[in-house]
Amino acid sequence: MKTMFVAFLLASGAGVQAQTTSGTIEYEVTSRIDLSEMRIVRMENGVRTSGTAATMGERGMDLPDVITTKQVITFTGSMAKVETEGGPMGGPMMFSASRAERGGAPVTRSFGGPSSALRPPLSNSMYIDLERKKYLNVLKEKQDSVVKTVWFSEEDYKPAARLKTSSKTKVIAGYTCHKATAKMGEESFVIWYTTDLPVTFSPVNGVLPEKGVILSIESSRRSYVARNVSLKPVNDADVSLPADAQKVSSEELKEKRRQIMERFQNEQLEKFRSMTPAE
Repeated sequence: MKTMFVAFLLASGAGVQAQTTSGTIEYEVTSRIDLSEMRIVRMENGVRTSGTAATMGERGMDLPDVITTKQVITFTGSMAKVETEGGPMGGPMMFSASRAERGGAPVTRSFGGPSSALRPPLSNSMYIDLERKKYLNVLKEKQDSVVKTVWFSEEDYKPAARLKTSSKTKVIAGYTCHKATAKMGEESFVIWYTTDLPVTFSPVNGVLPEKGVILSIESSRRSYVARNVSLKPVNDADVSLPADAQKVSSEELKEKRRQIMERFQNEQLEKFRSMTPAE
């Protein structure tokens, strides 16, 4: 009886240990945008047409210079999936325009709305092969809300920037983190990472500790701060590439995305024109 009891305890302990190798990390992401550097240009057939590009301010566009989103990392020991929620592009796409009727006031025509949101027929997602140190970018083309084709491309981790460590520590999302700094190109980062999680991960490609997970990283342009870390069982299927995904190069994936968006935009433009009264 004693032998059986000890065996049960060992089995239970192994089960608990296995559960701690997977889970989720929720980051609050802040991106800072310099609107003076943004331009609006006209594109036709994927080519920028002639004409002077106007800044957002010159076009009278009132856009926020700080955007906050949520990023959720679901991980196992070898794979992870990245999901992003929120941001200015998270809502329905609306199309509208104003024109002056003959002898009258300007009239606005629009279509799309909460009940008929106009969304591109595609979706993007990202997986991470933690063992092979590769990002897997996935593009799904949809037709009538049904996935038609799935492609993916691989991208290697960028060479890791050298981290300058510090003796300072603080607690983030319940985990003791160590401070470090790093510079990648012209961007300088302040980093807080923990070695108490079972994976090595960074939300910024190119800034990665030898061991540990970055729970806070900030530069003058962006920041990621972990608000919640949950160790729990995760199905392998939840962090695996779609079984029917076709591998293409990064350039081919970008071209397929461009073609889908251009076709969608042209279709919406034709619909808009058909709803606009003739001169």
